[in-house]
Amino acid sequence: MRFLCLHGAGTNAEIFEVQSGGISYDLAKKGHTFKYYNGYMEAEVEPQLKGLFPGPFYNHYPRDQAPGENLAISMKHVYQIIEREGPFDAVMGFSQGASLACAMIAHHAKTHKEPLFKLAVFICGALPFDSTGNEVLAVPPPGGEYPVQIHTTNIVGKQDELYPSSMHLYRVCDPAKARFYDHGSRHLVPFDVENTEAMVAAIDASIQRALTEQ
Repeated sequence: MRFLCLHGAGTNAEIFEVQSGGISYDLAKKGHTFKYYNGYMEAEVEPQLKGLFPGPFYNHYPRDQAPGENLAISMKHVYQIIEREGPFDAVMGFSQGASLACAMIAHHAKTHKEPLFKLAVFICGALPFDSTGNEVLAVPPPGGEYPVQIHTTNIVGKQDELYPSSMHLYRVCDPAKARFYDHGSRHLVPFDVENTEAMVAAIDASIQRALTEQ
């Protein structure tokens, strides 16, 4: 599968490539590829990364608030990447990048018969919004329709300050098609062998299930 990769707020494509290197390295051995792209909005670097990477740094939309109309601008930016660089079979997003990917998948499903991606990997996801950028995507009632109906791997961290948001994002995904893994740590992509192997196994399982539906 060919993955479109969306970084978190206050970082950039290069940083996310480093952060997810353990995952992409192992999955590349199986023929999967990962392409990383910057958000459209220049931003201040994440405080803990200051001085570690060269800029510029980007957000997909302003952080710590509802994205509003900025979400539509960011979605358009990613659609242009897909049109120019695609097609992509899957998407992998971290934090704000996961939230953006979730919003795009949910919106696309309302207006198209074919899904935008076959698979999504959400890592430490921020709170997902609907396409207006003003309302949080609602968890459906029992028997209701899930906003995200494709195969997903949801990776969260129990000590992450965004853990409640990541769990909300997980709950808008069809549970029959959702894999879940809690790495037990903070707002990061763990790089140790045990967690990397577990994350790769969860993603690979989702890939295999998605491929059987082609």
